[in-house]
Amino acid sequence: MVAIRPVVELRVHGVGGASPDALLGTTAHRQVWGDRIAGFYAADSEVRGRRVEAYCWGGMTSRSSARVLWLLLFPFMLANVAGWTCSARVRRDRWMFAVHRACGRLAALAVTLNLLLIAAMAAMDVWAYQFCDQQRPDSSTGLKWVLNLPAGLEPGPRVVLGAALVLANLLVIALLADRTRSRYEDVTPVGAPVREPVRGSAAALPDGVGDPRFYDGQCTVWRLARLHLSAGVAWLALLLAWIGRDDRLDFWLVGLAGAVLVAATVLIACEAAGDRLTLPLTGAAALLLVVVAVWVWTADVIKEKTSHLQHMREAVLATFALIGVLVVARVLVMPLIVLLRRLGFRRGVADGPPVDRKWRAAPFMVAVLSVLSINAVGLGSLIAIGKSLGPVVWELEHSGDELAMFPFLPAVVPWLTLAPLAVVAVFLLAELLRCALAGRDRNTGPVVAEYTGRADADPPPEPPWDVWRRSALPNPGMSAYRREQASRWIRSIARARKTATFAADIRYLTAGTVLVALPLPALYVLGVKELPDIAENLAVGLAVMIPSAGVLLLRWGWRRPGARRWLGVLWDVGTFWPRAFHPFAPPCYAERAVPDLQRRIRWLRDNGNQVVLVGHSQGSVLAATALAQQPDTDTVLITFGSPLTSLYGWGFPAYINGDLCGRIKGEWINFSYRTDYIGGPVGCGGVDIPLPDPATSWYIAGEPLPPMRRHTGYWSDDAMWAHIDETVAKRLVDGPTPITPGPVHSPV
Repeated sequence: MVAIRPVVELRVHGVGGASPDALLGTTAHRQVWGDRIAGFYAADSEVRGRRVEAYCWGGMTSRSSARVLWLLLFPFMLANVAGWTCSARVRRDRWMFAVHRACGRLAALAVTLNLLLIAAMAAMDVWAYQFCDQQRPDSSTGLKWVLNLPAGLEPGPRVVLGAALVLANLLVIALLADRTRSRYEDVTPVGAPVREPVRGSAAALPDGVGDPRFYDGQCTVWRLARLHLSAGVAWLALLLAWIGRDDRLDFWLVGLAGAVLVAATVLIACEAAGDRLTLPLTGAAALLLVVVAVWVWTADVIKEKTSHLQHMREAVLATFALIGVLVVARVLVMPLIVLLRRLGFRRGVADGPPVDRKWRAAPFMVAVLSVLSINAVGLGSLIAIGKSLGPVVWELEHSGDELAMFPFLPAVVPWLTLAPLAVVAVFLLAELLRCALAGRDRNTGPVVAEYTGRADADPPPEPPWDVWRRSALPNPGMSAYRREQASRWIRSIARARKTATFAADIRYLTAGTVLVALPLPALYVLGVKELPDIAENLAVGLAVMIPSAGVLLLRWGWRRPGARRWLGVLWDVGTFWPRAFHPFAPPCYAERAVPDLQRRIRWLRDNGNQVVLVGHSQGSVLAATALAQQPDTDTVLITFGSPLTSLYGWGFPAYINGDLCGRIKGEWINFSYRTDYIGGPVGCGGVDIPLPDPATSWYIAGEPLPPMRRHTGYWSDDAMWAHIDETVAKRLVDGPTPITPGPVHSPV
């Protein structure tokens, strides 16, 4: 007996999440697998003649209120993404690729140390040492009274309490990373019944995204989290020992803490070495911190308040210098390797196709951007904390009741707030100007010619609609009003097509922001600090507003699911990559989403079904990755609005390239509009099918002119779905009788 294999259309939504109702087009559905975070939903009745299921994964990035707190981890996310922005040329060179990965992890460590430094300036210097030295009257109530409780202690114990707050900040982030690791990275990859530790990280796998072990980041996150924790605790012990140093014993403590910090830094740079040292190193750093804290508490080595915490300025400058070295290490080492290649020292880049080198500085720029973001928010929070505790003076030496804050802050803050704001304004004005100029005649001419040819090829409408049908194209017989209306329609299409190519311009915004921030160290060293009072006050006020705006944004997202979906768009793009460079970044949802898709496809096929995998936008990236890791000649892949090439292939060319396309063995069709500002063609041979947008220039008199679908209109495009129906019909071949399925249930 032979039977036609039933077809199951498995839909995967894009960024921002989508409800099962919207994705399936019906409220009559049931959950067949998964949980409330991410699950598969099946429609009760067939759609377009086939069973339809939807994979809704938005709960991993936007559904829960707690996801909005990931905004606090935004700099860590940038630091992690920076490591993945590797060029294809660098990836082909074994030395340069290894150095790239090491420098990416060191730059990520710089962000962690930067956070701890700002926390130490606020908790140890401003609060514990200065504010708690001021005796509050008994009538003082509220938060200030609570914060002033340690006022009766000596300076040493107060400073240790401030260090405890810094440590608590680090531990909370580390515990959050460990908790998310158990929810995401602990998902066992498909085809791995016995989980073996992956030596190295996903970034070093030879097959990149197509490797089945790519989304197996459990060991990497565990290792990096322990090393960042060790480095952070060692740095805090070093800071305590440094500010309390007085005799030979103190320098021994400084040396030991520095040695632990150096060891942790070296192990972070080494991708697959010293795994057995991570836990002992963490224990040594913790023990050393306890010893130093007890010594500072009991030895009375901290002097009474005169201005800032003693030796704090040297510690701040030294830490900022270390952060700078870790971030610019790439710029120092990469040219040396290039020079060795030019001198003929060993083989360089392997043979391969030409590579796009338009944004070679992406890893450095994104890493610098992560440091700038944490300093803009962190230093703004520092100023806000100081001003909330009392009057502030920008002086190094001060003996009054006011809180002394470092004078470099008013000089640095403008370059972290006003300068980037000016770059953003210039960038937006330039993009608006380009968009306006896109409506000129030389751009509208091809649009008119294209739709004129398409209108001539359209079949004539049946009566009486031929009387009411009109063309949106301008022609000599039109009235002046209709001619202007038609011209605006043509110009809007030309502008939309031009705007769709602007996504790559983000590199200019990033470059401008980085360039205006690079003079910061030089300005401080050269002593160029004087600014007009109005500029200084505006910059400080803006710096204080940044954390306040962040709090309002958190509150807004916490209460409103719609707001969380908008914030979830940021995580959908930024957390696609495993945490191979910074363990405290928001978790990678693809660690679970890709295995989920692979298991569901395998289960459907094992039960006698043929699968048509349909992915929109970010869902197309998940779908393509799932099939690339598990080569399958039977599953049909349908993508539309796909950013595989337009976004991922441009920003991450070492991992999303032609090799990924070659690993997808089954039939693949990709639809795209020229007006799509996110998706586009994927560039694989015979895969792309361009669709007109708008679909036609004809419209019914009295109704609006044909609208553009751009990125979100694929789901309602009848021409696209007719093509998909035709493709599915061709795949309905005779085969063995499938297993008669009972009620659809979760596979064990």
